[in-house]
Amino acid sequence: MTKPAQSEYPIDFVLLWVDDSDPEWKKLKNSYSGRTDYMVDNRDARYRDWDTLKYWFRGVEKFAPWVNKIYFVTCGHVPEWLNLKADKLVHIKHADYIPEEYLPTFSSHTIELNLNRIGELSEHFVYFNDDTFICRPVSRELFYRDGKPVHQARLHAIRAGKMGAMMPHIYLNTTEVINEHFDMQEVLKKDRAKWFSLARNGAANVFENLFCSKYNMFPGFGNEHLPVPILKSTMDTVWKLEGARLDETCRHRFRDVRDVSQFVFRYWQLASGNFVPEKIGNIGACYTIKSDREFVRKLCGYVTSGKYSLLCLNDADALKTHDDFLWAREQIERAFNKLLPEKCSFEK
Repeated sequence: MTKPAQSEYPIDFVLLWVDDSDPEWKKLKNSYSGRTDYMVDNRDARYRDWDTLKYWFRGVEKFAPWVNKIYFVTCGHVPEWLNLKADKLVHIKHADYIPEEYLPTFSSHTIELNLNRIGELSEHFVYFNDDTFICRPVSRELFYRDGKPVHQARLHAIRAGKMGAMMPHIYLNTTEVINEHFDMQEVLKKDRAKWFSLARNGAANVFENLFCSKYNMFPGFGNEHLPVPILKSTMDTVWKLEGARLDETCRHRFRDVRDVSQFVFRYWQLASGNFVPEKIGNIGACYTIKSDREFVRKLCGYVTSGKYSLLCLNDADALKTHDDFLWAREQIERAFNKLLPEKCSFEK
């Protein structure tokens, strides 16, 4: 089979967004809160807006002009400044593609797991959160090479978090899916050059992979909070083989301790060998914003300098007060305005 030339296939971007100030959305969200005895995550930090969305669009237009289409996914609301007539923009509402029985949803997992149902979405797409920005020119090869998604190949044992921490449970649920369909020892033997190449992975990752390879099954995978290249056909395959488990997750109105996440698609691409390995430092970096003003100023410097191709500024509820949030938001917005001061075609 002839591999597609890098310019022969379109690459779309998918971006999720929520307007946490929308009174109707808040009313609906509150009406569903407290309806389960299971651990859920509906913290404000899961939804609050940093007022930086316009810079995501500016960054894409300036630094990734080759993108085919941008699918902007919301429950229906849009920012008042967004130009819905922009050539490359496609606004998708949850009800346009998510089955009715899963709606309304306040869980990113449900929204993510069903993206393959967007009929016009290209086979090759990159899934973005709205806290991850393109800060310098990037090529298609950052995400796909010879039609294959680019991933860091890193095994990582799942560790228990603090009491009440949900993500280790979700990582475990997601890894369980992979172990039911793949034998880790066979995967590592077949794709040894991808998992143990010093040039493609770096010494630290190779060491971790060697350590984790002593287990009989996948102990977990490294999870970098950065854009994920996902093949639509991978999603179709996982739904075909694990539809019941994905369906259960999609029926949870909020992020739930019983969930599997969209990482299942990246894990599947890694386990199947359908990927190109790359050091995470060559892809991007993720930082959690916290109540440390010197640290926030350092993050702002990363923004204005364009140090990273992809930069995630993650709101993981590490800001101690609302005043800390307001101050950090103002500083970060100023930094992005310095990097990307000019309006783009996605703005009115």
